[in-house]
Amino acid sequence: MIADKFVDLYARNSGLRDKLVAERDVVLTYALHALEVAGVMKHLAFKGGTCLRKTVFGSAGRFSEDLDFTLNSDDAEDDVLIALVDVFNREHHGITFQFDEYYKTEGDTSFGGEVGYRHAWNGAGRFRLQVSLRERPTLAVSPRPLKPQAYFGYLEFQPFEVRSLDVIEMAAEKVRAGFQRAKVRDLYDLHRFATTPFDIELLRRLAVLKLWQVQDPFDADSFFERIRSSRYDWDDLRRLMRASERLDANEILETVERRFAPLRNLSELERALIADARSGRNEALAEQMRTAIRGALR
Repeated sequence: MIADKFVDLYARNSGLRDKLVAERDVVLTYALHALEVAGVMKHLAFKGGTCLRKTVFGSAGRFSEDLDFTLNSDDAEDDVLIALVDVFNREHHGITFQFDEYYKTEGDTSFGGEVGYRHAWNGAGRFRLQVSLRERPTLAVSPRPLKPQAYFGYLEFQPFEVRSLDVIEMAAEKVRAGFQRAKVRDLYDLHRFATTPFDIELLRRLAVLKLWQVQDPFDADSFFERIRSSRYDWDDLRRLMRASERLDANEILETVERRFAPLRNLSELERALIADARSGRNEALAEQMRTAIRGALR
């Protein structure tokens, strides 16, 4: 693990209020490297807030404190999960991980838990780890390089690529998250996506499909009502951002509403899949949607 002084410098240059947010960001890089060198990443697709910071937005994105993946393997899922647990019950470049209390949800929809870690100058760190088992990625998973950070020059290994969801699929998962729950981190990530170019038609198809896969019919009006009416913990978001970064709740909400407004423009196929979502039985219709989504990228 890199020296305390270098993480302290990284935290100060990042404008963080809490140095441990920076420390955890560094530790998560080590954790990803441990999965890579153990050969476990070839069975996973990295996603979520940490993936967005490390592979998409870089320093322009918020910090994150956990690791999220989707299982993407032909191997038996229990074999992959056992290998993952083994990675996080050993030492890696001076960080000792411990992952002895974990869960697998009823219905085998996800696997995860709290990973403990300790190193020379922090003896009681933790981060959350979750692997989604309920679906496989719709789009091709590919390696993405880590966005450069100031501490990379002090790592014991060279920067590496991480097998990740396609960016537009990560955006669709954020739409699904915004539809199903009220977390300020998801709203902020949607705002960050709103300032970048992307195919909104493709995003809408993916969001409809992803909600169908969890038997939840997408409704754009409900999506916008939820993000507008939810009570967000803005202080939780502030600690993951530069102290100097202006946080304007109305501006964030208005930007998301404006950029994602075409989510209302549903096609006949999308409406049909939404109508089937409660039962989730029409796999042929879902496969038609997957074909349309993949065809849009050719």
